[in-house]
Amino acid sequence: MRRVGGMIVFVSDQGQAVKFYSEKLGFDIMVNMPFKGGKWIEVAPQGSETTLSLMVPNGKMLPPEDVEAAKNDIGTSTGIWFYSDNIHSEFEELKNKGVDITVPEQQDWGGFMSKLKDPDGNTFSLISSP
Repeated sequence: MRRVGGMIVFVSDQGQAVKFYSEKLGFDIMVNMPFKGGKWIEVAPQGSETTLSLMVPNGKMLPPEDVEAAKNDIGTSTGIWFYSDNIHSEFEELKNKGVDITVPEQQDWGGFMSKLKDPDGNTFSLISSP
């Protein structure tokens, strides 16, 4: 193994999600193609090899027994974090764009961290190293 390919983030509306990730967060759209009666969409920060796959849970893309659990994952902590070279200016920029983001707080390990949410309430961390 040599790298992480991507992480799935379950959303309620792909169009709304793509708009948020591309316009508010500045992510690039890496993949946008038809897939099993829906769309497979991947976004990523510029220069990132790892992508986020924005998926609406349905029985065509997931086994039927997994759809309800996936729907329940919408609006929860993703466990995903993004790195920032200047978290304080990035916080100001995202806040000014209307992103739901917390003020960066210094952590015990020396860096700073903010929490941000997408329109569905999926939560991510924004981290700067000490």
